[in-house]
Amino acid sequence: MAPPTPFRWTERRIARFSTLVVAGAVAALDVVLLVVYFRNVAPMLQDLPTYRIMIPVGILAVFLFALRRFLSQLRLFRQDL
Repeated sequence: MAPPTPFRWTERRIARFSTLVVAGAVAALDVVLLVVYFRNVAPMLQDLPTYRIMIPVGILAVFLFALRRFLSQLRLFRQDL
């Protein structure tokens, strides 16, 4: 088994790190947006049941996309591929 290569900041790793930061921020802010939506906006949309469902589904879709991007970039960042 070959010894692990030492950590180096390559251009590829810097690009992946910046993607990690952005995807992590989007995922975290989506959680905040969902909490704010359910606390403040959802009660105002009592008469519009379609929007009460569509808005959280859209927020969750963006969250899942950002989380998937974050996890895949984290894996590639650690492997340096």
